[in-house]
Amino acid sequence: VYLAQYTMGRALVDIQQELCAKLLALPLRFHHRTSQGETLSRTTNDATRAHFALDLLFADTVQSVLALIVSIGFLFSISWQLTLTTFAIAPFVAGLITVFGRRIRKSAKRRQESQAYVTQRLVQILAGIKVIKAFRSQAVEEEAFQKENLRYFRRNMKVVKNRTLARTSVEGLNNGIGIAIILVGAALVMNQMWGLTIGSLAAFVLVMQATYRPMKDLAKGWTHLMEAAPSAERFFELMDTAPDVADVPGAVRLKGLREGIRVSEVCFSYGREPVLQDVSLDVRAGEVVAIVGPTGAGKTTLADLLLRFYDPDSGSIEIDGVDLRRIERASLLAHIAVVTQEPFLFAGSIRDNLRYGRPDATEAEIEAAAHAAHVDEFIETLPGGYETDVGDAGVMLSGGQRQRITIGRAILKNPAILIFDEATSALDAKSERYVREAIESLLTGRTVFIIAHRLSTVRHADKIAVLKNGSIVGLGTHQELMAEEGLYHELMSIQSEEHQKTSH
Repeated sequence: VYLAQYTMGRALVDIQQELCAKLLALPLRFHHRTSQGETLSRTTNDATRAHFALDLLFADTVQSVLALIVSIGFLFSISWQLTLTTFAIAPFVAGLITVFGRRIRKSAKRRQESQAYVTQRLVQILAGIKVIKAFRSQAVEEEAFQKENLRYFRRNMKVVKNRTLARTSVEGLNNGIGIAIILVGAALVMNQMWGLTIGSLAAFVLVMQATYRPMKDLAKGWTHLMEAAPSAERFFELMDTAPDVADVPGAVRLKGLREGIRVSEVCFSYGREPVLQDVSLDVRAGEVVAIVGPTGAGKTTLADLLLRFYDPDSGSIEIDGVDLRRIERASLLAHIAVVTQEPFLFAGSIRDNLRYGRPDATEAEIEAAAHAAHVDEFIETLPGGYETDVGDAGVMLSGGQRQRITIGRAILKNPAILIFDEATSALDAKSERYVREAIESLLTGRTVFIIAHRLSTVRHADKIAVLKNGSIVGLGTHQELMAEEGLYHELMSIQSEEHQKTSH
């Protein structure tokens, strides 16, 4: 028992470890396409049920098969004729198990799909709890969750019904066989046929009764295996998903940025209409480049291509003349830091989040990065200082404080290439000023891409690329683009008018 539990426990640890590694290796395209509830259901519910089937296979099934082999051997030694007669009913038992097995497998697949919907509904409730409370929609969400939960319950009961019918049918058939063998055996003894005696018949019946339990366990094991099969299929479907973009053989290791980055006629789509079309852009090392444009123009997608979260459908992106597809991805990401619009912090202390991109950083380096990002200004007001727990996703801090920590994290990493993706768009004026000052401390000696919605933050960029419908429609400095009176001039005028209205 100890050996079996140890083996199965280690198997579960390995399954969960491989699942975690797989989820981290899967491309962004997979995570964007698949709901969190579906992924969670596959990695928890399906993996657990698949492991349960493995447990049945190693424990009950192996023991039952061995017991059945020994019992059948004894039956043949007592009366091979009566044993073969008994086996005539075996196809009926096998047929019953097969029919119910198919039903169980089909209903179990629908049940697992329904369980994924239940999980997804719960994930949505937890993620949107603030909005739900603000709109007083608790009753609506509760009713929607109950609907999914009841659907899961009904589908689960179909599995239970088929499993119960299978077990009852097999037991009823076995009991019928037992009664029939006693009646046939008694007739054979009375007619002195097949050399049967009352003693040998009694022995045969006793041994045959001993075979019922392993046969029943095997039937139960088969139904449970059919119930777990859809979970295993969903689990392995996830494990067989193609991993993230892989390094080509002989990939080049990036050691920094010396010359610059060239984007040449890049086209990209997420499978439907194109998001980027023939985008070309030359960026010299040390330049600050702003990428602006209306919502949906493809600004963030271009940043994702620079990070090689995706590869272009056509065209190329080169660093110092080397195509990104020929550069080791780990070495590429080692020289890039990203600050996004939604500042994400991991559960843990402020210190842990600052040193996330560089775990070997010294205390002096952490404090210097915190000072440059204006993090130290609010740390002094916290009772725990750098050890203050930020809460799940940083909920214990304000948006501006979270953003300053993410900038401090980027400063500490000391990257050659820096990407700011709408880093100040969700902040108030005071927080934006702090964050902008923190950003300015990062610009020196680095190649910087600033994706911005507020155009006031990009006036001093060396180069501004204006995107519209996935294409660059303007390129130059702030003064040059304003003189052209194109889209950039139009966007700047609209924002200036809005600013004047709000100031009044």
